[in-house]
Amino acid sequence: MAAPQPGAAAPSGVLGPCCLEQILEALKLLLSPGGSGSSSLQNTKHDVLLETLKSNLSALEAEFLKDAQGKKLKALRDEIAHKATWLQNSDDITWNFTSQTLLLLLCLKETMTRLAADFNPGTPNPRTPEAAPALSPDTLSVSQQKTVQSVLQFVVTLGVCPYLMPGVGVPLRYRTEFGAVVQDVVRLEASPHATRRLYTCCRVLLDLAQHASLGSLIFCRHFGDIAAGLCQLGFCPTKRKAPAPVEEVLTEEERTLSRGALRDILDQVYQPLAVRELLILQGGPPQSCTDVKTQLRCQAPAWLRRLCGQLLSERLMRPNGVQAVVRGILEGAGAGAAGGSEAEAAAADWRKCDSIARILASCPQQSLSPESYYRDIGPQILDLFHFQDKLTARQFQRVATTTFITMVRERPELAKEHLLRPMLAPLHRCLNTAEIPESDMVPGTILVTEEELSRCVEDVFKETRKTSGKPELIQPLDG
Repeated sequence: MAAPQPGAAAPSGVLGPCCLEQILEALKLLLSPGGSGSSSLQNTKHDVLLETLKSNLSALEAEFLKDAQGKKLKALRDEIAHKATWLQNSDDITWNFTSQTLLLLLCLKETMTRLAADFNPGTPNPRTPEAAPALSPDTLSVSQQKTVQSVLQFVVTLGVCPYLMPGVGVPLRYRTEFGAVVQDVVRLEASPHATRRLYTCCRVLLDLAQHASLGSLIFCRHFGDIAAGLCQLGFCPTKRKAPAPVEEVLTEEERTLSRGALRDILDQVYQPLAVRELLILQGGPPQSCTDVKTQLRCQAPAWLRRLCGQLLSERLMRPNGVQAVVRGILEGAGAGAAGGSEAEAAAADWRKCDSIARILASCPQQSLSPESYYRDIGPQILDLFHFQDKLTARQFQRVATTTFITMVRERPELAKEHLLRPMLAPLHRCLNTAEIPESDMVPGTILVTEEELSRCVEDVFKETRKTSGKPELIQPLDG
């Protein structure tokens, strides 16, 4: 993946290996709930958070000195820290906490990689083929995965979200009460610069994601925030006057790496997820309009709306891109208005399907020509008629029929060539036997299989049921 390179090389020469349990216990220590030692009512939530972060960092350093295992982990942490290229100490306690958490996560990745490399499962016993294969020692248990997920949540909340510009992603203070507290305690004026902090967190998270187990934990919950950060780092227009000293702003190479990393993770993840998150970033999230996050967020800046539109078009132009766009919108929106009546839910469902159809029927700028676009997505539109799952089929057929109608109305000649003719091809072969050479008309020749003909008739029925046989939609078949 063409992502920013990790800030720390693989350590060597440490005082013996660390075990996963030791690193995970250190991470749990950082997340320990604390609070101020004073019971004064004057202590605000902001004070409690800062005091807890400071106390947990001190407890971590004390833990390093307790025994030999702690010293091994400290040696590993210090070596990774020494080779890191990013500033780890700051007057801002939230950044100090984030830095130490990132270093421990890098320790975890390094240890998991080493354990997997040293693992030799041996030859399976042919007498007991039903026996489960040996589990790789870098496998995380369910409870360990929960610990890592909690740590990643803290890293994203403290190290990514506070540094996103207004309109880029959902504002932190509107997500949770804790997020609002974090936004207030982060000291943006302290070194390192906010953009440098954002770049460091995104870079380290992408480095961690190169390990398959950690990558799945990172992207399944935090893909949207990481993508938002990379959009800002790689594509946000730079001001002519540097807002900070030269050493604190990104270089052009770093911006280029961020752009490449964004495209890489968009290609890597489940495509409906990529579509859904891009729509949210663009300012048209598929959630219900009653969502407070949608109501309170700022409008996405123009550069971000253009970028997301371009990236969405690229998703659409990929193989199975139509299905990815449809699933991305429908899976994010649900199957109707939550808590609404049956009529309201049906109306909401139709509105979503109509909006998807308008997207699919519009030829994107990335396409070479309308004809090439229709040629690429025509078969994918027809495939939407053929899903077997009842709920999926109902929604996909609505999208397909509405898109079909829109494309026929807007470009009848292209729709005739790439939608109508392919859909009616089995019937055409049956009705136009005169066009078939006599040499091919031997007894037993199958012109159309029963499955092909049945599917053709069903598709025509689905479409005509929606169009009610409107003349303007049938006319392109003439001649």
